[in-house]
Amino acid sequence: MRIQLILLSLIISFNVSAMDNKSINDLFKKYELIMNEKRFELIDDVFSPKFIKDNGGKVEFMNKVKTLPLVKNKKSVEMSWKKGVRTEIYFVKYKRPIPDSHGTEFIVIKESEKLKIDGTLSDSN
Repeated sequence: MRIQLILLSLIISFNVSAMDNKSINDLFKKYELIMNEKRFELIDDVFSPKFIKDNGGKVEFMNKVKTLPLVKNKKSVEMSWKKGVRTEIYFVKYKRPIPDSHGTEFIVIKESEKLKIDGTLSDSN
């Protein structure tokens, strides 16, 4: 009985981790669409209202994004993440293949059952 409970808990934890990994990957695919292809209609899907407000509002944020260099080699994006102590927060290290970029550490939260970027711990710029 004890072994069955341990196996069941391991299966559940692997399944949750796989779902989190897919959600984070999907979030940062949309992030790249905003940053690289200027698909600004996705801003509300990717960033929390707090993040948008902290960056001067939607119009100011879009103007900042328009000045960023395009990334041509999307394959060499590096990303790793870990779950915070609270279940609704994640810390994502993300490095775009831009010269002199050291990467960004994002704070990602779960808002209305969707993951959204809420801030940064560090930024390459």
